[in-house]
Amino acid sequence: MKEKNPALYKNKQKEFILKALTDPSFRKMLIKQPEKALGRKNTTQTQKEIKIVLAVVKGIEAQIANIADELLCLNGNGPCGIA
Repeated sequence: MKEKNPALYKNKQKEFILKALTDPSFRKMLIKQPEKALGRKNTTQTQKEIKIVLAVVKGIEAQIANIADELLCLNGNGPCGIA
């Protein structure tokens, strides 16, 4: 995934993470068949990149769950965020 152009590489990473967040079938393929999901051979670098992307996705999902809990008053602390 690493490109010679750092800005292009960063944009590809963002697109990749967004797709992993919003496309459950792509995320499953990324976990089970990374070569197919990425369209290239599975190398050590590719495996590292996949682990990073999946960790980012997991972190974002955890943040979303925490925000949802706060909005829905599931944390039990203080008033509800929804009137």
